[in-house]
Amino acid sequence: MTYDVVVLCERQPDAGATLGAFRACGPSLLVNVIDRGALVQLCDAQERPLVTVEGARLVLVPGEAQRLLGIEAELPHPVWWVEARAVRSAPDAPRIARRFAAALLSVTGGVSWSSR
Repeated sequence: MTYDVVVLCERQPDAGATLGAFRACGPSLLVNVIDRGALVQLCDAQERPLVTVEGARLVLVPGEAQRLLGIEAELPHPVWWVEARAVRSAPDAPRIARRFAAALLSVTGGVSWSSR
C-alpha cells in the first residue's frame, strides 16, 4: 500500500521548482529517474524507493480534480496535478512525500490532498 499526496499547482511546476522540491526532502536521498523522467523515485542510501513522483499533468476540465479526489473544496482552475506515492513500509516515506508537496506548493501555489 502507499500513502498518496496530490499537489494541485496553480502554476506549472518547471524543472527548477521540481528539483528544488526534491532537494527539500533531504540531502541524503538518492534520485532514480524512470521512463525518461516520467517517474522520479526518491530512495534511501540502500537505493530502496521511498517516494515515487509522477510528472505534472494539466487538468483543464472544471471540477475534475474535485471529482477524482472526492473533495468539495474550491480549487484553482486550471491546475497542474503532481502525484507523489510514499511506501508505507518505510516510516519516513510519508513525511518525505509531505515535505515534497509543501516545497512544490511554496513555489507554484495551490493546494494538496493526501490519502489520510
